[in-house]
Amino acid sequence: MKNVLVIYPGGYHGEFFIGNIVSNTDKFHYHSFECRSKEFNAYNYESTGNEIAHEQSAEDLKRCSELHNKPIIARSCDHHLTNPITKTKKSLNIIHLHSDDHLYRIRAKLLFSIKQLDKAYNHENGILDSVPTSFIVHKKDFGWTAHVPSDRIVHIDIKDWLHNDHDVIGKIEWFLGIEYTQTMKDEVAEYYLRDEELLNEYYNNWTHKKPNELIKEIAELHKRHAFL
Repeated sequence: MKNVLVIYPGGYHGEFFIGNIVSNTDKFHYHSFECRSKEFNAYNYESTGNEIAHEQSAEDLKRCSELHNKPIIARSCDHHLTNPITKTKKSLNIIHLHSDDHLYRIRAKLLFSIKQLDKAYNHENGILDSVPTSFIVHKKDFGWTAHVPSDRIVHIDIKDWLHNDHDVIGKIEWFLGIEYTQTMKDEVAEYYLRDEELLNEYYNNWTHKKPNELIKEIAELHKRHAFL
């Protein structure tokens, strides 16, 4: 089994997606998976503990994997292939988290804005640097997938994963060679419900609001929390 790289936009649940797999199977080596904030249902996942995620390379993973005699699942939000690990993507198996459902793309960005509230702010303006400013998905963000051999990549729609869709579970099992257990499904279902509670608390009735309204609410939320 080759080492695996999960590529996803910020807010698309990548750290929980990986952590749910590695912590419930004995197949992969990983450094840590923990809840960063119960209040915001936010998680941290570190594959090796030796490097910051975006500074790792395929060679770093290979050395660590050989040391522990297990494959490693790493992560990256870089779709533009500017960091070491995504530059060498052809030597890794790739899981691409995305969504074809526009509502779930908006949902992911709203949750991202909530789950970043406990992180460091830009002290010049009191606003988190990575606050979403748009829900638009550009075609260029997916162009990199054309350069990955079809037998080395699997596309997972987060909407289907969050609802434990039978077909997407089958994709994960086939690609990683694991059994996706009922415990794993239950943890995802519980994670989804906690996120729903967050959305109701911070962006009540969000499905009936226009994107520009939600962008304003995101900015207002982060301004309020910048001084807490």
